[in-house]
Amino acid sequence: MKNFIENFHSKLWSWMLRSLILPFGDLVFRQNMINRLKFLEKAQWWDWEQIEKYRNDNLKKLVTIAYNEVLFYRNLFDSIKVKPDDINTPDDLRKLPVVTKDMLRKYFPDGTVRNTGRKTHKVCTSGSTGENFCVIEDLPTMAWYRASNLLALEWAGWNIGESHLQTGINLNRSFDRKIKDFLLKCYYISAYNLSDENLDKALIILEKYKIKHLWGYPGSLYYLAKRAKQKGWNIPLKTIVTWGDNLYKHYRDTIESAFKQKVIDTYGCSEGMQISAQCGYDNLYHIHSLDVIVEYLDEKGNPVPEGETGSIVVTRLYPGPMPLIRYKVGDVGISGKSIKCKCGRGFEVMKSIQGRETDIILTPSGNRLIVHFFTGILENFKEISQYQVVQDTLEYFTIKIVPAVNFTEVTKKQIIDIMRKRGGEDINIKFEIVDEIPILPSGKRRFVISNLKK
Repeated sequence: MKNFIENFHSKLWSWMLRSLILPFGDLVFRQNMINRLKFLEKAQWWDWEQIEKYRNDNLKKLVTIAYNEVLFYRNLFDSIKVKPDDINTPDDLRKLPVVTKDMLRKYFPDGTVRNTGRKTHKVCTSGSTGENFCVIEDLPTMAWYRASNLLALEWAGWNIGESHLQTGINLNRSFDRKIKDFLLKCYYISAYNLSDENLDKALIILEKYKIKHLWGYPGSLYYLAKRAKQKGWNIPLKTIVTWGDNLYKHYRDTIESAFKQKVIDTYGCSEGMQISAQCGYDNLYHIHSLDVIVEYLDEKGNPVPEGETGSIVVTRLYPGPMPLIRYKVGDVGISGKSIKCKCGRGFEVMKSIQGRETDIILTPSGNRLIVHFFTGILENFKEISQYQVVQDTLEYFTIKIVPAVNFTEVTKKQIIDIMRKRGGEDINIKFEIVDEIPILPSGKRRFVISNLKK
């Protein structure tokens, strides 16, 4: 009877949020999150022809607005003698150059921002290089990508209003965030304070409030899962959703083993885009095809064949105050354009995300070693507690090691031998023993850092 009452209350609260409270908030703040979510819930089942028409129509509107209202794009189009009418499909985007952060910085903000008649705010990120990059947002833009995020959470198995525990970096919750946390029953904890004491508090919150949904940075959930296994904590969860960083195989395996639930990974960027997410049927990523167009390009800006790694370039179909067209995100991934997911959704598929472009180690012969090359090897050494690969010169790279037990010269030789057999025949490695590998202020832990100049 108690479970029946709890389920009834949960469903009632979910209905009130979707039908009354959140729509009222959208009306007050003149945004469209819930209506957008309801539209996406239906449109995700469209056939490809419907999705393609919607996408192309919005692409045409986007380039017209960008050309007419944003100095940066007008100058860009004019410099190569391209008009908005020349861009009608994603293939036509190749007529335009790829837009980088450096290009946008030179014009920011006056030359990159349009007046939407709405109050705006600045969102900045240091990125993997440590250099700030800022965009301008308004509430309708936030509502647009938050709707896609809510859709991805529904794919995982969550319903609006169900209690969840989230790891994050914005610990000083602003008034609007506190309201959001209250309404959505979000318990918010640090993603970068991963001491045993703090991890134990998180496990207590999960158990005390019977929370079945756990979301956040993969690294923080990985250490929480390790702590749960150490403590013998074995309460199954209903959803585990990750975002904001690479979900490495050993992260996934440990989290799923501890919490008895499949991890659903999502991919977006703080520049105001939800790009793709897993649906739970397999490890493929559904691109939010009604929100973004994704390209995979080689170093010369040409499309790479399906199945090969390419730099991810994204066009956001919603212009917002600061349109982003052919924007180079800084990540690399693999297309799955011809793949159809068994779930039946009509969206395009992304096969995998390989990490940041600065997470690739270059060998003297020109081979490229992605981050998974290193995690797939080093995670199997029990003699290593933590590690980080750093490349400052083409001739060699350094592996920083926090040793566990019995880390010896023999261990170093084993690592070198395995790496050379698996594609790094000409690599030269230096080892550096350190006390710790610091977590970035963003809450992320970088396994591979390349400081080579492009």
